[in-house]
Amino acid sequence: MKPTIVLADQAIEDRRSFITAIAGTPYEVVGEAAHGDGLLEAVELLKPWCVAIDLRLPGHADRPGDGGSNAVRKLVDKYPKVKILILHNADTVHLVMGAVSASQGVRVRKPLKRESVIEALTKLASGQEGELGIKQIGVKLKRTIVMHYKLATDGFFTKKRECVTTEIGEAGLQIQVEEKIARGAVMNIELEFPAEAPLKAKCQAMKVEPEPGLPRFVADLSFVEIAPAERERLKGFLRRLMERGTGIIRQ
Repeated sequence: MKPTIVLADQAIEDRRSFITAIAGTPYEVVGEAAHGDGLLEAVELLKPWCVAIDLRLPGHADRPGDGGSNAVRKLVDKYPKVKILILHNADTVHLVMGAVSASQGVRVRKPLKRESVIEALTKLASGQEGELGIKQIGVKLKRTIVMHYKLATDGFFTKKRECVTTEIGEAGLQIQVEEKIARGAVMNIELEFPAEAPLKAKCQAMKVEPEPGLPRFVADLSFVEIAPAERERLKGFLRRLMERGTGIIRQ
């Protein structure tokens, strides 16, 4: 039996684009909805494996209802086992983080591309949903941010080193650093947020590569320890970057 999908998108052309993108794959759209109330009715009737929902989805065609992010939260509360695929465009990118966090889902940006849709569905099928790393919803900074760090293996009297941050996501960040950091190394960081106290967290180096032609390295870091209050500050910072257009969503 194919994994079934209920597709919720007000735009008919976008629904057709989604269906075309998954043609010939194991996935099948068994129901469509143009507003939130219709979506909830379809999910109750069809019991799909996944719901693909556009964040611009209205609550109802001619009366108030739950659409967009509200529909996502209602789905999660009522149907916790249903996988959630978030569809969005540049106008709703500031809502992505909240929707993915609430649903533990995966996002795809419009205009839809076949490879992106299939990759997202594969993540849902393999249990990789809810990954909010820099590769999924990372913000590529137009201006770098200074970061200070110490490796967990450094002695007490070892001074903090300085590097620059080029990309930030809710689950991690990317830095340019002069020293080669070992993959798997744990480091205590202080990220210099503009006009705020530094964000403090503990990270682990997931990938470290030399930058071609330059005497430095590019490292992808994943947060392994961050206080709840600091995480909320991070979310707010990312949201402001996206709303103001001072960051670029990494594809």
